[in-house]
Amino acid sequence: MNTMRKFRYIYCAVAVLFSSTIVVAQNEEEEVYNENVVVISGYQPVLQKTERINVVHRITDTANMKVDFNYKVYPHRLFSLYAPERINAARLVGEPSAKLYKSYIKLGMGNYMSPLADLYFNSLKNKSLNYSARVYHNSSWWSLKDYGSNWYSNTDVDLFGKYMWKNKVLSANVFYNNDYNLYYGFTDSTLNTIYPNLNRDDLEKSDYSQVYNYVGANVDFRTSNKKIEDLYYQVALGIYNFSDHYASNEFCFKMNADLHYGFAWFGNEKEILGMQVAWDLYSNTVDTMIYPYAFKGISSIDSIKEKEHLLKIHPYFKFKLYGFDLDAGLNVFVSTSNKVKLKPHIILSQDFSDETLHFSIGAVGDAIRNGWQNLRIENPYVAPHTETATTYTNKYFLEGKFALMNNLDLGLALAYQTFTNAPVFMIDTNYALGNVYSPIYIDYDMLQVGFNSKYRLSENLGLAFSANYYRYFLPEKSPIQEMLYKPNFDLDLGAFYSYNDKIIVSLNTILLGKMNGLNIENNEYVYEKMPIKYGIDLNVEYRYTKALSFFATFDNVAFQRYFYWTNYPSQKFRVMFGLTYTIPSL
Repeated sequence: MNTMRKFRYIYCAVAVLFSSTIVVAQNEEEEVYNENVVVISGYQPVLQKTERINVVHRITDTANMKVDFNYKVYPHRLFSLYAPERINAARLVGEPSAKLYKSYIKLGMGNYMSPLADLYFNSLKNKSLNYSARVYHNSSWWSLKDYGSNWYSNTDVDLFGKYMWKNKVLSANVFYNNDYNLYYGFTDSTLNTIYPNLNRDDLEKSDYSQVYNYVGANVDFRTSNKKIEDLYYQVALGIYNFSDHYASNEFCFKMNADLHYGFAWFGNEKEILGMQVAWDLYSNTVDTMIYPYAFKGISSIDSIKEKEHLLKIHPYFKFKLYGFDLDAGLNVFVSTSNKVKLKPHIILSQDFSDETLHFSIGAVGDAIRNGWQNLRIENPYVAPHTETATTYTNKYFLEGKFALMNNLDLGLALAYQTFTNAPVFMIDTNYALGNVYSPIYIDYDMLQVGFNSKYRLSENLGLAFSANYYRYFLPEKSPIQEMLYKPNFDLDLGAFYSYNDKIIVSLNTILLGKMNGLNIENNEYVYEKMPIKYGIDLNVEYRYTKALSFFATFDNVAFQRYFYWTNYPSQKFRVMFGLTYTIPSL
């Protein structure tokens, strides 16, 4: 440490001596200071604070150089050394299917001795050919208190086939229906009052039963053009034969044709000009005088042979008008029993807000032939050999549909409809037990206000609701005072729930408003108010495997005995258990 200090002293002395020599050399004529200063101290470096100058630094190049470039473009193809692998086509999960299901068998049994059988067969996937077959049966073999047996049976057989090639489609089906029921609408007391010495057990079921047989075939040939400007045509032919237990027979031949073509007359939009023609020929015959039990009427007619045809001609023109879709045409009806009738056909519709809002307004006229086949569907207790007629209607309507939040659909409807020569059923006084109906044909108008909605909470839960209000207007000289067997409102609420696609539950509730019925007392018609009808139906299905499932149905859970027709009570609570087995095919 002492040695370092000595070196510092020597360094400082030399530095001072050198500085004084320089000063003397530069200022020889000035006064010279002879004072020597020796500073002895330790080295302490200090960083002084300086002011920052807010000036952008610039560098100026004093040499300006201009360089001229001369170049030429030589196109040359470059080859990449990397070759990407080919991408394989995506394959959907489950395609092709390991198993295809084309057939199933559904079997069930319920109370009231109610068997159910449903067999279905369908061909596998094919680009040109498809065919199927189905056999269905549902029946009940039981008795109701005070009303005796209310047996019924319904059997359907349907064969279908379709062949497709190029732009053509040919389809055909053959069908058969057997419907068996009893005219059970009379109590034991009514029977004993009219026939004191007769009990229900003394009657044979065939004395007051009804059996309908309905068999026919249809053939349809049409084009499958996807472009509007391509010529479209369709021709359909059909026949059916209807017969019942009392030798009534109805044969019908049907022909329908449609031809239309697309044009571009008013701009880029395509207009469609077309023509539809439909012709129905009915032949009704009765060869014998056979009637249900307790028929007291007098008739001198041994046989009936009637023929009736109904021709419909419908020219139409579809085009856009100021963004609206307009379907304008005319319905012309020609029948044997009536003169030519002209009915309107005009529908104006439009979609708004990317099809979330749709509305339509229009007026459409139609004609319906009320043959024996159609009458028995509306009322299965209709009398045999009854009168047939053609009903003409005019419907004026306004409808709107709204799609909200992608899972909520709402619908509103307002319609006013006129009916000419429409059937209304009344108890036939020619039958002493008051258990057989016959139609009378009247004119009336109907106002309908409707609302419906569908709300899908998720893929596994959904709700549906519909409601309709009806108001009927009868002319002053109508043969009836009040509309018969038609409710003034109806409500329908449905819901379904699926748990992991294994347990599926559906619930349906229906409510029918009050309606007027007609009964016979002392050989005179008496109006009666039929109570409100409500029904609750529950269906539960458990899918044990993809092929095997079990189901249970609970109908009329409210245990209500209601009447759709006077003197015909329904069965109360019904339950059915069964299974469905789907037959796989490799």
